[in-house]
Amino acid sequence: MSLAVGVEIGGTKLQAGIGLRDGKLAALVRRPVDPKRGGAGIREQLPSIVDECVAKAGGSFKDLAGIGIGFGGPVDTNRGRVLVSHQIEGWSDFPLREWLQKKVQIPVVLQNDAKTAALAEATLGAGKGLKRIFYITVGSGVGGGLVIDGVPDAGQGLGAGEIGHTWVPDPETGKPDKLEHVASGWSIGKRGSRRLGRELTGADVAALAEKGDPAALKVVEESAEALAIGIGNVLALLHPERFIIGGGVSLMGERWWSPLKRSLAERYAFAPFAQSYDVVPASLGEEVVVIGAVLLGLGAR
Repeated sequence: MSLAVGVEIGGTKLQAGIGLRDGKLAALVRRPVDPKRGGAGIREQLPSIVDECVAKAGGSFKDLAGIGIGFGGPVDTNRGRVLVSHQIEGWSDFPLREWLQKKVQIPVVLQNDAKTAALAEATLGAGKGLKRIFYITVGSGVGGGLVIDGVPDAGQGLGAGEIGHTWVPDPETGKPDKLEHVASGWSIGKRGSRRLGRELTGADVAALAEKGDPAALKVVEESAEALAIGIGNVLALLHPERFIIGGGVSLMGERWWSPLKRSLAERYAFAPFAQSYDVVPASLGEEVVVIGAVLLGLGAR
């Protein structure tokens, strides 16, 4: 039975898993990323992490249908090239698919990490059985992906569904800003630091909000409302059946989810579509990109 390796390349971690189409991983290997070593440092590890993953599962390369990669940044899926990483230097216009295929001698498929996660959730997670889902990851940045009939929409091959790069009002100035500059964990920490007068991360602000700190609560609610505006716009344009939200910010609990759903229902959802969509948490956890990348790899041949 054919297996595939799924690889996640992020700004802080490198993961590889091996599995079948059911999403269950026979082995998983995680390694930290050293940003100072740039893209070259990650590429040094790629062949060996694939080798380690295959060996850990007790398999061999002849069992592999392919390798899928979910990359943390914009990619050209048609040419198999990384366009840029906003977190790690040394990736601009890099031919990752061709480079890795030469190293491992099996087919490689390259996709953006949010689209890869979207595929996993649509196929095996919270979107299973639905025709149109829109996945959003809200972490250090904000990414998104539309999946229609089990196929991620890659636009013209350079990506699509980039909800984090849509525009919403800045809650402090009212001027337009990118959604990920308002709703991401990084932005929550930055705004919270400014309001509370000390250096805070997004997780710190969430913890303070949970304890009832009014300034922290306000920051969390503003971020949730900004995402509601973005979702409302996507709903009007694309009308997916379900929005699936993952990423660290989505784990903040009801202090975040309640204002998000309330703002959508009361203000931002297009009225004719208001009864034909829902918003739910992602279900596949920290391995969601790896699982999606396994599915990409299984389709490599």
